[in-house]
Amino acid sequence: MYSFSKRNSESLNGIWDFKFNDDHNWNDENIGSINYDDRITVPSAFDAMPAYNGKRGVGFYRRCINVPSGRRAKINFNAVGMYAKIFIDGRKVGEQYAAYTPFSVNIPAEDREKRELVVMTCNRFDYEIYPLHEIFFDFYAYGGIFRDIELQVLPDGDTLDWLGVDTLDYRSGEIKVRVKPVKPGNVLKISFDGETPETLTVDKVSGNEFVFKHQLADFTPWSPELPELHTVCVDNGTDSISTRFGIRQVAAQNGKILLNGKAVKLLGYCRHEAHPQYGPALPLSQLIADLQLLRGLGCNFVRGSHYQQDPRFLELCDEMGFLVFEESMGWGQSVKHFTDPVFIEAQIKQTAAMIETSYNHPSVIMRGFLNEGESDKEESRGCYEALVKLLKAKDPHRLITYASNREERDLFLEMVDVICFNIYPAWYSENRSNESPLDEIIPRIHRNINHLKERGLADKPYIISEIGAGAIYGWRDPICAYWSEEYQREYLSITCKEVLDNDAIAGVALWQFCDCRTYRGSGALGRPRSFNNKGTFDEYRRPKLAAEAVANLFKGYKK
Repeated sequence: MYSFSKRNSESLNGIWDFKFNDDHNWNDENIGSINYDDRITVPSAFDAMPAYNGKRGVGFYRRCINVPSGRRAKINFNAVGMYAKIFIDGRKVGEQYAAYTPFSVNIPAEDREKRELVVMTCNRFDYEIYPLHEIFFDFYAYGGIFRDIELQVLPDGDTLDWLGVDTLDYRSGEIKVRVKPVKPGNVLKISFDGETPETLTVDKVSGNEFVFKHQLADFTPWSPELPELHTVCVDNGTDSISTRFGIRQVAAQNGKILLNGKAVKLLGYCRHEAHPQYGPALPLSQLIADLQLLRGLGCNFVRGSHYQQDPRFLELCDEMGFLVFEESMGWGQSVKHFTDPVFIEAQIKQTAAMIETSYNHPSVIMRGFLNEGESDKEESRGCYEALVKLLKAKDPHRLITYASNREERDLFLEMVDVICFNIYPAWYSENRSNESPLDEIIPRIHRNINHLKERGLADKPYIISEIGAGAIYGWRDPICAYWSEEYQREYLSITCKEVLDNDAIAGVALWQFCDCRTYRGSGALGRPRSFNNKGTFDEYRRPKLAAEAVANLFKGYKK
């Protein structure tokens, strides 16, 4: 996230007017005739609130804002869902069709100060409007303003909107700084960690971006053990932008993931931003609590499933030394999607936004897309190639991957830096007549490793990006049957031991950190309680038996 010291900023979090409408005939022209009959908090998922639980429709949020007469302003949204339209004084000024993706809308200058802001959010499934999220996804789709909102009054004159830092050499502290928009002839003052600014005159730009190199004199490379952060500030005279960053480099080599030249084994969990009371609108205290629980398990790694994570969460990962696999929205899509130009364009747009908005987080070491897509069909190639090309062009200093459940049938593994397989041996068992199929786990892992060797891909790091078993919190069973805490404990114990002992495995993201709500219809026949119950913690973060087993193994790992 950025700081703008020359902008008057105001948080728009708080209590707003609210109206829920399930009328499918509603249109933008009716925005001024809404009868607001309730109050609601922002951030919030309206359908996680008692009055609207499980309802699908349109939620209208309204409040007044103050913008000085004749001044321009912008509103920064950190996430809305599933899609949204933004209105100022009854006029539409922006829209968003990528849930969980930060975005901004500009507020044109007017000769009055008091303005009416209305945010329309919708949680209906409609592929024609919002092709990124479908009803078959195995996580619940909420509506509302999920994350923080901020109003910024813009200074007169040129503004600075984006600042990015790349580490060129973690040993010497050489970095590359990118800032935009900038024009030739602009005079910039650049400072690092609050020291005396250096003045630079812009000679040339690429598009509207200015790039320069710098070498930090006093630094420690960022790592999970020493997560040291630095600050860079750029001032153009009328506007000022600053951000935090870390000195670190990540690489894939000889089947290992290297952080600052040293091999690191990634030990952690997949994590949804979910809670039965808040939906995806988690308070800051819950974000910190989740990371404390993960640290207590001995984890150094989080996979953000299956969408861009809260910027506050990524900042905490920066500060607490977690390594992050960040991915854009995708789950189980097929050739139908991957050959649809509208879907491909939406994927490219949301993935590009993810790159820009989390560019400076040292915790983010790899990026992914299209979880469990139909990557075993040649017709899907164009979409995968387009996303890999985008990531290589926009963020070449991070590793590229996608989580596949196609294993040896996957056609596109050669495209990526890291190979990630989602596998569930001994849960979705290959031998349904086996009373206790736990002996399937290690052979399945070895089968995948051998396939990668035979295919000539052993030099790429291999991560088990999902693996796990369901357990209903509190159900203990002497015969260690499916859905018992005992079965999950044994399952994860076998898995974690193999990950720790096998040098051919670069890491694991156990599925999953905590139970989370999923299907409400017939899909829940395979999801007791309408929850995905594979969490090591339940939805309220109460530990199951597996938590202690995982902690003992991960904490005992000797690098």
